[in-house]
Amino acid sequence: MNPIGVLGGIFDPVHNGHLALAVLAKDFFKLDKVLFVPSGNPPHKKSSVNCCASDRLEMLKIALSGEPDTQIWDLEIKRSGISYTVDTLYELKELFPGPLFFIIGSDNLGELTTWHKYKEILNLVTLCVAHRPGFSFKIPSQIEQANILRFPSPEWGISSTMIRSYLQKGYSCRHLLPEDVIEYISNKGLYQN
Repeated sequence: MNPIGVLGGIFDPVHNGHLALAVLAKDFFKLDKVLFVPSGNPPHKKSSVNCCASDRLEMLKIALSGEPDTQIWDLEIKRSGISYTVDTLYELKELFPGPLFFIIGSDNLGELTTWHKYKEILNLVTLCVAHRPGFSFKIPSQIEQANILRFPSPEWGISSTMIRSYLQKGYSCRHLLPEDVIEYISNKGLYQN
């Protein structure tokens, strides 16, 4: 059984960097599919969530509508309380008994040891790390023994934070976001001052 990729995030909004990362991981690791897991109530980034869960989920559905071998797992959004990655991975292990390849950027590598029950997380998955410009690939000593693989990255400096800033200033985000996501944002008046 081929492994399943897991790409979690706030997706506020989902952008072409997320999509490129998923496709590269799928091809490089020969994954059956990539599960996109939108965060419910993330403990590390509570203050940076701008859109409600239903809008973030809808944008993700729009972005993935034509993407083969992708699936949205939205139970983290539906879960009450803090959304811990370890709880999500235990639930996914029950649904997908094969290997789980957990996809992150090198921006998350340094903070991974601060995540709730991070050692359990590393026992549940193969950690697949793509380089993010401006962030080191240095593996913290506490997780050196984990199963960590690197894979090609789009090497874009694109981020949801940058896109929100551009949208607030009225800049076009064509080629940074899927066109239908831009239309949804415009119609709903999201990320306006």
